[in-house]
This record gives sequence, structure tokens and C-alpha cells, in this order.
Amino acid sequence: MINGMHKARKFSSGCFLRGKFYVLGGRDDNDKHLTCGESYDETTNSWELIPDMLKDMTVIAHSQSPPLIAVVDDNLYMLETSLNELRVYDINTNIWKKLGVVPVSANAAFGWGIAFKSMGDRLLVIGTSHSWHRKTVVHSCRPSPDVEEQHWEEIKHWCVGAELPQFIHNCCVMFA
Repeated sequence: MINGMHKARKFSSGCFLRGKFYVLGGRDDNDKHLTCGESYDETTNSWELIPDMLKDMTVIAHSQSPPLIAVVDDNLYMLETSLNELRVYDINTNIWKKLGVVPVSANAAFGWGIAFKSMGDRLLVIGTSHSWHRKTVVHSCRPSPDVEEQHWEEIKHWCVGAELPQFIHNCCVMFA
């Protein structure tokens, strides 16, 4: 049986990173936003509390989405929705480094309605464009924690003949 976390939480996000399971953010029993994270070590069946893991993230509304995270090449990336920024986590310093702006309007609905996923060695983001007609677009990049501005490519022929909805309710990425 898995031991309990240090903080009860809901609306959090989780991922596997470097052999451990990480849980980030969320809300406590009183609906207060949590800035801490926790990592689970299966060999010791224990959770390590990571204080202030999300301390620099802006909470712009009570209805903020859970953290939008993805892991590529053993690096944890997050879409900072209030600023439309991509960030990468330094596991050794507990600091998020800014990696530039993403090409979708993640702040339009407080992070809801956006898909942010890893796909092999790429990050994938689906959401409404910054343009005046606000169509839904799909972009990908090969992220690098060493580059300050990522190169996003629009995937134009992903859903040929289909109109993508302006609000993504749920997204799962699979490829063979």
C-alpha cells in the first residue's frame, strides 16, 4: 500500500520524472491553492515534500486549471497559463526557468480548454490562436532547457477536413 502524501490535495497534476512520481499544486481541503509539490519514491514507499515548487506561478482566478505539465527527455515543462509562457523545472534548485511564449491563448479561460502534452521528444500544445479570429491551432516544438525562446511549428494538416473545437475538454496523445 502506498503511504499518504504530506498534503491532501485536489485539482493537482502528476507525472513520472527521473524514476519518481511527482504531484504538483492543486487545492487543499479549504480550496486554498497549494504551491508545494511532492515526489514519491517507490523503493522507500515515501513522499518528499517540495516546498514552494510553484511559488512563482501566478494564480489569476479561483477557477484556475490544474498545472499544465509535460515531461520530455527527463525535463519537466509547464505552461504558465496566466502569462502564456513555457517554463522548465530545475530539480536541483527548485526554480522554473522561462523559455518564451507559447503560440496559444492559454490565459483566455484560466488554463482550461488547452491541451499541453509530451509526444516523444516534442511538446504539443492545442488551443486558440492569438489572432483576431481565434481559431484552434496545433503547435509542437522540440524543447531545450538551454534555449530562451523555443521554435514552435504549426501542424496544419493534423485534422484534415475537421474543424477543431475552440475549447479542448480532454486530450490524450497516442502514437505508434
